[in-house]
Amino acid sequence: MAQQRVPAHAAVLSLLFGDSPRNDVAALAIFAHVANKMAMRQDTVTIVTAALLGFCLSTVDVAAKESLRLAPSSPWNLHYGDDSCSIGRSFGEGDDKVVMVFSRYEPGDMLQLNFTGKPTYTVRDEGSVTLRFGPHEAEQKVSFFPASSATKIPALIIRGGLRIAPRDESEIAAFEAAEKAGQSSFRASTITREQEAAVTFVEVSKPVRRPFVLDTGSLASPLAALRKCTDELLDHWGIDVAKHANLMRPAVPKSDYRRWVQPRDYPPEMIMNGKRAIVHFRLNIGVDGKPTACHIQQSTRPKAFDDAVCRAIMRNAEFEPALDADGAPLASYWRNTAVFIL
Repeated sequence: MAQQRVPAHAAVLSLLFGDSPRNDVAALAIFAHVANKMAMRQDTVTIVTAALLGFCLSTVDVAAKESLRLAPSSPWNLHYGDDSCSIGRSFGEGDDKVVMVFSRYEPGDMLQLNFTGKPTYTVRDEGSVTLRFGPHEAEQKVSFFPASSATKIPALIIRGGLRIAPRDESEIAAFEAAEKAGQSSFRASTITREQEAAVTFVEVSKPVRRPFVLDTGSLASPLAALRKCTDELLDHWGIDVAKHANLMRPAVPKSDYRRWVQPRDYPPEMIMNGKRAIVHFRLNIGVDGKPTACHIQQSTRPKAFDDAVCRAIMRNAEFEPALDADGAPLASYWRNTAVFIL
């Protein structure tokens, strides 16, 4: 497994395909959307607006189709960034070649899963794609954006975070009830190491032109490497890793975080030019619950979107501070993603 430390904006896409993606699409191929750790649904607004996202993964019943089955054609390539971790691999050759990339921006089991290659082409401008971590996990339906590299290679960008197994309806309902009641003690279930090891392929079906199956082999090793990288991120950020492993409470928004970025925050020049964006950000949270800094972890750019997000978030965000195991306030962080959609 190849490993190298690169800047957070570096694109695995260019390393595996050998071309240099254009600025407004390059980062898409390695983006991870890991919304608030507690987020259990995906809230999007699709009319000239910006939305902070949680996640919602549901099982779907999709008729079986004949799929293109692709064997690995490169080793796993692991990339350390200042604010993110990504691991990618190519499958197949020539016109059938597909690059798959997992990315994360913090410890946890949420992933961004993106694909690049001619088989990923879809005529849809956005919508839902069906995928499965086989052979044991259920199918999932997740939102996507299409994109392309500078050499017009199609890409399928998963817009929201996902796990290798979808959450069941009872867990989603329990989270929503806790959130409605203003309770911060809810703890989501986690993916086990056994589940990771059992995955041997990733299947992608509609709405891509031709369904494909990537024979990954066990995901135990690549996801362990990704986990090691994300654990090291906290230390790099100056976070007390030991204390954060046993928090009584993480930093909790005092108000609805989905309202912190509003339609009025959409940069006017970007509306005129028909631009949309995905902006991943991280806040430093002080012991008083106030954000002290806004960091752009990854962005599709232009930079006007990055600036708009940080201005809005720093203006509106306020938190109940994180508490350590003894109940004492602790400097911490909070991260999420803003999606600008026309």
